[in-house]
Amino acid sequence: MEKEKVETIRITEFKSGESVFTSNGFSKVKVTKNGKVMRFEIPIQSTGISELVDSLHEKAPQPPSTNMLVQPDSPIGQELGLQEKKWMKIPDLTDPDYKKAQEDHNMRVTNAVLLKGLAVDIKDEGGVIVTNEDIKIEILKSMGMSSDQFNQIVTDVQNLTRWTEEEKENFLE
Repeated sequence: MEKEKVETIRITEFKSGESVFTSNGFSKVKVTKNGKVMRFEIPIQSTGISELVDSLHEKAPQPPSTNMLVQPDSPIGQELGLQEKKWMKIPDLTDPDYKKAQEDHNMRVTNAVLLKGLAVDIKDEGGVIVTNEDIKIEILKSMGMSSDQFNQIVTDVQNLTRWTEEEKENFLE
C-alpha cells in the first residue's frame, strides 16, 4: 500500500483570531438501496468538540459508595497494599441506577459529538433549520440512520484531529 502524502507546515507563531487547529473533512457512510451500495460523503468538522466533551465529562454521573470492610488478603486490599483490615468507602459500579445514568450520559456525549461535528444543517419537513438537539437526533433516526452509520460519523469526527495507528506508523516516523 502506498503511503499517503501529508503536507507538513512548520508553525513559527500563533496569532489570536487565527483558526490554525480547525479541522474538517468528510465522513464516508455506506448506504445500500435496492442492492446497490452507495457512499454518502457528509461534511464534518472538529471545531469545539474537545471543549464540548470536557464540559460534558464534568456532568458525568458518580457511582454510589458503599462502606466495606476490606481485608488485606482480598484483591482490593492487596491492590491498596493494606496490612490490616480497614473500613473504606468503595464505589459501587454495579448499582443499576448508576449503570443506567452512565449509559444515558455516554449517549448524550455521543449525540453531542455527532451534532457538533456535522458541518451541515438539519432541517425539518418545512425546510426550517432545527436547533433543538433532541429533535435533530430524532430527524436523523427517522431518516433511517443506523447505529453503525451514527458511530462511523462520530469516529470520523474524532479522527479529524487524532492520528490513527496506521497514520502514526506512516507519518510520524
